[in-house]
Amino acid sequence: MRQKLTFTIAMVRMHGGHFLVSRIKRLENSDELIGECEFVERMTKAGMYKFFLSVIILLSLLLSSCIITKPDTESVEIALYVSEYNSGPAVDGATVELLRDGHVVDTKQTIDGKARFNVKLYSGPYLVKISKSGHAKTTIKILNIHSPLVLNTTLRRTKLLSSEQNQNEMDLSFDIYTSKNKISKLLSDDSSIYNILGLSYIYISAKSTTSNFPVSFMYAKLGTPPGAEYLTSPRLFAESNILEGELDLRPFSGKLYLFIDAYDVNDNRYEVVVPLTVTKFTNLKINPYVVEANQPAVYAYNLNTTIKYYSTQDSSMPNQSKSPTNLYVKLSWKRWSESSQRNKTDEPDGYVIYKSYDGKEYQKLTVVSSRQNTYYDTSDIRPGSRVWYSISSKYGGMEGPKVFLGSVEPLPMVEITDVSPLDGATDVSLSPTFSWKISGVEKYEGKIKYLYDMWIYDLTVNSGVFHYPLIDIPYFTSDSSIVTINMSSYVWKDLPDGKLQPGKPYEWAPELIAVMWDDNENNSLSLSVNCDYNFRISPVVIAPEKYYLFVTSDE
Repeated sequence: MRQKLTFTIAMVRMHGGHFLVSRIKRLENSDELIGECEFVERMTKAGMYKFFLSVIILLSLLLSSCIITKPDTESVEIALYVSEYNSGPAVDGATVELLRDGHVVDTKQTIDGKARFNVKLYSGPYLVKISKSGHAKTTIKILNIHSPLVLNTTLRRTKLLSSEQNQNEMDLSFDIYTSKNKISKLLSDDSSIYNILGLSYIYISAKSTTSNFPVSFMYAKLGTPPGAEYLTSPRLFAESNILEGELDLRPFSGKLYLFIDAYDVNDNRYEVVVPLTVTKFTNLKINPYVVEANQPAVYAYNLNTTIKYYSTQDSSMPNQSKSPTNLYVKLSWKRWSESSQRNKTDEPDGYVIYKSYDGKEYQKLTVVSSRQNTYYDTSDIRPGSRVWYSISSKYGGMEGPKVFLGSVEPLPMVEITDVSPLDGATDVSLSPTFSWKISGVEKYEGKIKYLYDMWIYDLTVNSGVFHYPLIDIPYFTSDSSIVTINMSSYVWKDLPDGKLQPGKPYEWAPELIAVMWDDNENNSLSLSVNCDYNFRISPVVIAPEKYYLFVTSDE
């Protein structure tokens, strides 16, 4: 049995713009309760103020290092959200098995990509196996459960062999060090929990092994699963079966998880979930930064492409493949160093981001470093379903006031219909009218703007001559879903006399097709981008789905 402490009740309250920590002291062999704030005030008169602050800090450390814990019989949830790739479509009908000591404890089928299990605290280790026909396998090893666990994981389609032939035993070993010199190694307790005191960084050294396919990538991240895209940065990355690097502990305190991932070349995934308890010294009197939101602060992107960034830098360019859409939300705020409060508030250790599906009940989404001013949410984002976000500054185990960032409703993917001239058209005018209709967002009429542009390519010139309308703005904007661009109405780049040549083949395509909802009321911007070949509004280049070949008339 763990012993109870003399100080048994803790609370944090605001007073005069500052956080004060107050604990109730129960005198031994007495029912008398004395508020510690009053107790410290008395002792201050005796010149012992600093001494008792030290006592408070020590007791805070003891409390947060699990000397007093919840009973082991309490249940917590393991929640999974399974998608084909990070910010990709949810995987329905996948089989999710929860195993302990080699035996299946429970089995679920994903619905809307989700599956949930209730387990007892400290009842691990567990193994989660996720499978579906036509997909690679995902295996998650959970060393133990010391708090609720959310797993945003992937179940990708196989690259090389079908799931029936996809046999590859994977394993992963790791060590955690206090610094990159790897002199002092951290060891877990009897419950496989790593208790970390007073460190700003930890150094990870991990290695994955396989029986068949080699490992292609490895990742590690604190707080949330790393996925395989820049959207979940910052995290460690290695294009091999060995991963080493430093992770920043400064934003974190209390109970959290470390995630270490390996993918093989057939996109099988093996993940180890490591429970950590981080205890740190906290200034008990702070002036918290009330986070300042940008205008807008919430962006929803529905992109007609998949995104696979394999770099730790947000500015990296992607490897792209045309297929399902990519949907995520980007959050944006001012760092403390960029704010108007930097001279009158304390710099935070990090920021806590909260998410709501109804605008009322918020759940903690993640913790990020004080160096960040953006975050990408890829979990359970769906077109037409509004989500709300708030943020607070973080100081050790305390937080500043929550600030509403905004809410956004992601738009469905748009497409074009009623195209003219059609692919293969002949006898087209030397000064034609190009037209199409943007569809798929009819329910948002009156709220949205249609964005578009088009180019013409001369197929008979090897140098790649192209023409586009020369306008004073980067692209066309309209309130109407019906688009018409009459060639005679504009001056065209490198097109003599503003007309096409007779009897020649050309190709044309709308090189920007997008819809934008500037929702000022909710401090958000929602974008659905079918194509953006010239990098106008999309964070990635998206080529047109189709080019339309036509031949002009002889006259």
